[in-house]
Amino acid sequence: MQSFIQSRECNIISPLRFKYALNERMYAQMSWSTNRDQPYPIFPRVHTGAVNSLSVDSAENRFLLSGGADSSIRIWDLEENVPSLSIGNEMGFNSMSCVATIPRREGHKFGVSAVEWWPCDNGLFVSSSFDNTLRVWDTNTLQSAYRFDLKSKIYGFSITMTGSHSLVATAADHPMIRLLDLRTTSSAQTLIGHTGKVLSIAWSPVDPYCLATGGSDGTVRIWDIRQNNACVTSLDYMQRTSKATNTPLKSRKAHLGAVNGLCWFPTGKTLISSGNDEKIRLWDLNDECSGPTGSGISGRNMLVNFGPHIRNRHLQNLTPCLSPVGDLVFPYLFYPSDNGEVFIFQTEDGKVVKRLSDTINTPRCVSIVSRGNGSLIYYTGDMNGDIKTLKPELARPELVEEVAPGDDSDDD
Repeated sequence: MQSFIQSRECNIISPLRFKYALNERMYAQMSWSTNRDQPYPIFPRVHTGAVNSLSVDSAENRFLLSGGADSSIRIWDLEENVPSLSIGNEMGFNSMSCVATIPRREGHKFGVSAVEWWPCDNGLFVSSSFDNTLRVWDTNTLQSAYRFDLKSKIYGFSITMTGSHSLVATAADHPMIRLLDLRTTSSAQTLIGHTGKVLSIAWSPVDPYCLATGGSDGTVRIWDIRQNNACVTSLDYMQRTSKATNTPLKSRKAHLGAVNGLCWFPTGKTLISSGNDEKIRLWDLNDECSGPTGSGISGRNMLVNFGPHIRNRHLQNLTPCLSPVGDLVFPYLFYPSDNGEVFIFQTEDGKVVKRLSDTINTPRCVSIVSRGNGSLIYYTGDMNGDIKTLKPELARPELVEEVAPGDDSDDD
């Protein structure tokens, strides 16, 4: 590492390469916070089933929502913790503080499939459930402000981060995508195109009218909700150039299996998809939503090879997580595998930076979220009901021998 720093000081390597190398080093040191050598605050187990969804508020980056398969919802204060004593260990550990709870069956009747804070306002959050309902909650009173009944299991939903409208897009156990308007408390629009259940859904982070959806039919569709024929394109893994394609929409496939994960780059020009064919794909969309419907333009498969590592066989929403980009072009991808491992990939070339596994029989991780705001802290939820913290494992101060510049102990 010292020689690498010296190379930068001598201008042998570029500032950008140096920055990427430092970032990769930090992400390669990621570890679970349960390491007993480092007294990080831990989350007590309060969910009796899987932690299906996690969300950190974007207003303060302080409060964490967790939605469980036991139908309960918890709110955690990430900056407040309480002392606790680890069993079998003399060292005291701090526990994260659970500041609010919606108990089992007092809100949703079945498992919570997704939770999300309202953008830039932690006084409101939204949840969906396998009981066919989507609820809007007042954080201060923990009362349901409104309830939508979609008559089908809801796998997930998406809220635009731009704040341009109040539409919540839903992915449910039928081919239609419903856009729910929280201002009028009604269904504003229905998008038709998929031939099976819709498992994943995500608004563009920059275009409030552009929506991506993934279904059990193996397709990823891009929609412009302002148009009558709202489906702009359906992605095709065989499309490897930016040229227009003549392949009919109904014949295009993004994956050879159900698509259960979607994630946008912050620029809104690149999309990540994952499916039950155990593939992760990167798509170059350019200005997809601004082009005319039926123009023949389709997103390009960027052919990034993420290797044969991941396991993904469950028909449920599994949203990947991207690192905060900062001034880097390609963020890092956090992906939870069915075998309990969490992979950290470079999205530029698919390289595995870190392969995380707590134990041999690590429970399957079903949700992961970033602390946000440039932080290197991430939170995961697993099938056992545990929430864990991922962060770089730094050397303990007492193990690091520091020598002051110019100091020589042999001099008299």
